[in-house]
Amino acid sequence: MTIGAASALPLATSPGGPIPPGVEEKFVEAGGVTFRYLQGGPTHAGPTTGVPLLFLHGYPTWAEVWLPLAQILGGRHSWVAPDLPCHHRTSPLPGKDRSVTSYREAVLAFLDTLPFERVAVVGSSLGGTLAVMLALERPELVSRLVLLDAAGLTPKVPGRVVRLYLPFLVPAAVQAPSPAAVHALLRRAVFYDLRYADEGWVRTMVEDWAPPDRRKAYVATGFALRRPDASVAGALEHITIPTYVIWGREDPQFLWGEGEAASRRMPTSQFAVLSGCGHFPMVERSMETANLLTDFLAEDVGL
Repeated sequence: MTIGAASALPLATSPGGPIPPGVEEKFVEAGGVTFRYLQGGPTHAGPTTGVPLLFLHGYPTWAEVWLPLAQILGGRHSWVAPDLPCHHRTSPLPGKDRSVTSYREAVLAFLDTLPFERVAVVGSSLGGTLAVMLALERPELVSRLVLLDAAGLTPKVPGRVVRLYLPFLVPAAVQAPSPAAVHALLRRAVFYDLRYADEGWVRTMVEDWAPPDRRKAYVATGFALRRPDASVAGALEHITIPTYVIWGREDPQFLWGEGEAASRRMPTSQFAVLSGCGHFPMVERSMETANLLTDFLAEDVGL
């Protein structure tokens, strides 16, 4: 399925402004990590309330990237969106391990704190890798899986991804990235519509990468994405829950054909590609993404 382009800019997706009405900011301890998360959903639960949603963002962003999508789906679905460990306002992982395995263990612990019997997990980029891992390890808790330009669906990280990030990560290992360096990364590796690479995104990333300890964790995580445990390609045939794989046609990191090929290997998966969209469909194409998910998620409760 191919969806055409749209032009409207959505709700701001970088932190800094007031949290929208109906959204709460909370903190919880899980797996040795203090998770900061946003939570929202219907103001009145009822028979039309859909399956709760767990949103997992990518590297190196924050929970607010989900607000445009959550504000559309939140009329029917309760939702939770954490900052991943070592990201934004969530504390670092304990110890020195920054592997995707360590992220998986922490996010599994976070999942176990949620007051829901089952959730649909929606993951972007690194969050997509983690979403697959949750579906494989907690199938009794995960009812639906949504992957947006997910990392880890190929046996090795594509060389183009390494070439996009190395010019940013190598200097960041020595000194904090400048606004110009952040803006270049967003233009080169993330957004198709460059209006989204705005001052809010640049400022937040500069602030997040300024503290030496936090920057060290970000750099270590970036390089950890090249390790074998960052791939879930060998397990795709074992995903038995309904899955929707959605991709930006102009994603500079992971080509849409790679996403489609991965979708074909999942027994109960469907695929859609959004034209005029880069690496973050939930930001650049939030309305179209929400429209795709509305019917898919409604099937979970027979609506």
